[in-house]
Amino acid sequence: MKKICCIVNPVSGLKKSLKVYYEAKNYFLKSNFSTSLFVSEYPNHIKDYVSKIDKNTFDRLIVFGGDGTINEVVNGLHDSNNLQNFKLGIVPTGSGNSVAHDTGLLDVQDAIQKCVGDESMKMDVNKVDFDSFSRLSVSVLGWGMFSFGNIRAEKLRLLGPIRYDVASIITLFENKVYKAEIEVDGEHKMLECAFIVGCNSKHTGKGMIVAPKGGFADKKIDLISVGKDVNRFQVFEVFQKVYKGTHIDLPFVENIKVDSFSIDPGEMSYYNIDGDIVQSQKASVRVIPEAINLLI
Repeated sequence: MKKICCIVNPVSGLKKSLKVYYEAKNYFLKSNFSTSLFVSEYPNHIKDYVSKIDKNTFDRLIVFGGDGTINEVVNGLHDSNNLQNFKLGIVPTGSGNSVAHDTGLLDVQDAIQKCVGDESMKMDVNKVDFDSFSRLSVSVLGWGMFSFGNIRAEKLRLLGPIRYDVASIITLFENKVYKAEIEVDGEHKMLECAFIVGCNSKHTGKGMIVAPKGGFADKKIDLISVGKDVNRFQVFEVFQKVYKGTHIDLPFVENIKVDSFSIDPGEMSYYNIDGDIVQSQKASVRVIPEAINLLI
């Protein structure tokens, strides 16, 4: 009998992860898999636990949560040099679920069935070097409105998933311009923008198709920026069109494919990495192709 390690974030999304796990457990047992349960209790608990898993203990790891939970699992595997040693399944019970949007496995029951299958794909990740630490990203590294809006969203957590829309609207009406020195594939330039985001996945929170030409199997980073000479109504147009991925057709939106980039605003700032906010002056990003065996 094969062994599954089920990793559950009980406070992810609408706080239904543990309930979904117990429903999935019966299906796993019927499919000839034994299960081991780990429930996180605090931030980075999952990362610490996963970093100590022996590669011979389980056949696969199943994540019950959203992008932040997946991020912790992937970083824990990276810390122990085990990224390639496990198949990774995802049951989407988070708020954003960008990876599930990319694979089309948003239905919990469909996702559970895929977790016991043998079909998998090689998934890229992005490695982000901050001032004093490094972290892998499965979805996005964002700066400008993309990070400061998320700080506001965390303060509105009681609103549930709609907090991202509310925070985005409030932030875009501030209409701030963010300045930084950036390096793209070795070329330096100054950037003034509403926001810039490096995408590994096509989707980010709540199904926004931020990188419609991208995806986590193309061995590239989609770097998308909204220029400085835009008014608040044009930025609002970006948010209107991003759910269909047509925002990249706007004249003030740039979408290029790169291998690496860095952002340096010249002072301490905030970055959004897979929905989590970290503080650093500089962030340097490069793609690591085919890093994960993702069950699909």
